[in-house]
Amino acid sequence: MNASRMKEFEALRGLSILLLLALHSEIFDPAIFGEALKDIGFFVASFLLGSFFFLAGYFTEVSLGKPNANALRFIWSKFIRIYPPYWLGLLLFIYVLEYDLNRTALAVYVMNLQAVFAPTFIKSLLTLWYISMLVVFYILFGSVMLFVRSSVGLALVAVVMFAAAFFAHLRWGFFDPRFFQYYPMFLAGVFFCRLADVRVRLFDLNTLIKLLPAVLSAGLLQWTLNAAFAPTNFVYLLATYFFMLSWVLLALSVFRTRLGDWRVWTWLSSASLFVYLIHRPLWRLIDTYLNLGPEPRTILIHLVPGALLALVLGYFLQLGYDRLLAALRLK
Repeated sequence: MNASRMKEFEALRGLSILLLLALHSEIFDPAIFGEALKDIGFFVASFLLGSFFFLAGYFTEVSLGKPNANALRFIWSKFIRIYPPYWLGLLLFIYVLEYDLNRTALAVYVMNLQAVFAPTFIKSLLTLWYISMLVVFYILFGSVMLFVRSSVGLALVAVVMFAAAFFAHLRWGFFDPRFFQYYPMFLAGVFFCRLADVRVRLFDLNTLIKLLPAVLSAGLLQWTLNAAFAPTNFVYLLATYFFMLSWVLLALSVFRTRLGDWRVWTWLSSASLFVYLIHRPLWRLIDTYLNLGPEPRTILIHLVPGALLALVLGYFLQLGYDRLLAALRLK
């Protein structure tokens, strides 16, 4: 896919990081939106995280589809892009957010494998669990995709891996329940990239036609939330898949218009990883300096100046890290 048609993916990532900052500021709290919209935060979280995992799957297929792709290049590219920034984020969580970790938990966090062991064996760290989940998906799917290039074969192996992980969860408590919610989104991103004809047909559908399943999926997901299904219940999981996929497709379609041409999306997309890692510790420092507590003005400070500062710092941290890797010839 040429650069001119990558705009919708950058825009989706940019929108998702903005929604993440809004979500973590607690602006979607029922006390603000009212009891009738008490689940709006869950809808926002499902969409933005589903988008992140979908995009990760899409660009994994892009990387592995290159002529010079091999196991070592793939592993190194993901390690150097993710682990050093993640370790910086982990240090900030330990020393700024004051997470007290025992040696076993610390070893798991350093390896970035909390998605496998939390919450049964160790506690799940806020925000950082996503990075761990992403690494686990890269390990599972990346290792398979390097050797299984058939779409049918990949789908079959993916089903077997899902079943094995689900059994391990039920039997021994391995894998964060959110693993099962976002696993298919990563896979959907892979196939969305791989099946070019299907992608074109979906994009060619009228946007209003794509709006209908998005609205229906929201109603279905609200019903499952009201019914209080367990996070690993298959009715609940299917409802979340339907919701995330329909809204991701709708968002991508919208961003294929002039709306996706806004340069701010590229800027936000570039900053997203470091913003994800640093915004909570940064906000804690702001709270400490301004002596802020759990009050409405704290939400507003996090949402506006706090989010803007996180975005600016995140962008320049990513820019600096890219230049460092280039200078050391590690990229």
